[in-house]
Amino acid sequence: MYYFLRILSFIFCRVSPKAARKGGHILGQILWYLVPQKRKKLSIENIYRANITKDAKIAEKISKEAAVRLGDIGVSMFRFLLLNKENIEKYVTITGKEKLDKIKAMNQGCILAANHCGNWEIEGAALSLFGYPILAVGMEQSNKGFDKFLRKYRSMVGQKVEYKTGVRNIYKRLREGYFVGLLCDQDPGATGILSPLFGEETLTPTGPAHLAIMTDLPVIPVFIHMKENGLYEIVVEDPLYVRQGKSKKEKVQLLTDEINECLEKWIRTYPEEWFWLHNRWKHTDRLYGQKEGTK
Repeated sequence: MYYFLRILSFIFCRVSPKAARKGGHILGQILWYLVPQKRKKLSIENIYRANITKDAKIAEKISKEAAVRLGDIGVSMFRFLLLNKENIEKYVTITGKEKLDKIKAMNQGCILAANHCGNWEIEGAALSLFGYPILAVGMEQSNKGFDKFLRKYRSMVGQKVEYKTGVRNIYKRLREGYFVGLLCDQDPGATGILSPLFGEETLTPTGPAHLAIMTDLPVIPVFIHMKENGLYEIVVEDPLYVRQGKSKKEKVQLLTDEINECLEKWIRTYPEEWFWLHNRWKHTDRLYGQKEGTK
């Protein structure tokens, strides 16, 4: 797998940006064709459940666009070899950059509420190339070749990479002033807490909130989307801080609720850019029962 992906990277680095975008779309179409019908049905059910739309054609369109863009994400990563600090501004702009600059100047670090909205691979690469000390935290992939490829290519654009099990190293990097990206939009299983999302209590990761409490550092929701001109825009939301004068449980709950509120608002704005194929309510339904009327 690793060498196959390197070959694809070699090919896509030798074509024009226009050809690369076209290739990404074709790759996305192929991926959509390979997605099992059961997973496609789940994607549409998720869109209905989130009350994005009740129109079947619109839901199908959102579902397909959200999946096809994975091809663009893949091709973007293949072309990381072409990105550097001198040319990144040609591809990505940052709205709210001053919020990150302020934290960097204080050398205090922060927790980035990462998510699967837009092209998250370009987001991490761009933030690093713009000069921010990024620590990308993720799961170890079951396919060793794919895992090696992800770690190598994320590292080549300046990101530090850590598995989510490396809590001690994550904490250490935060203390060193790193901007630590932790996913906040996936099903965490029984380790999460119930927090409002799309009108219902949903099991939600608490990692960002717990780290914020441990370090007294802010959580910053960061999103990315593609503009009509084909360029990417990273949007930095206002920092979220731990509420003082509360119990630890209350602090975790309040901060997690705020993160979900930001996430939901963004997804409703750009529904075709979120990863609807993920079984977001799997453990919520398994442990607490499915909300009436969600099917």
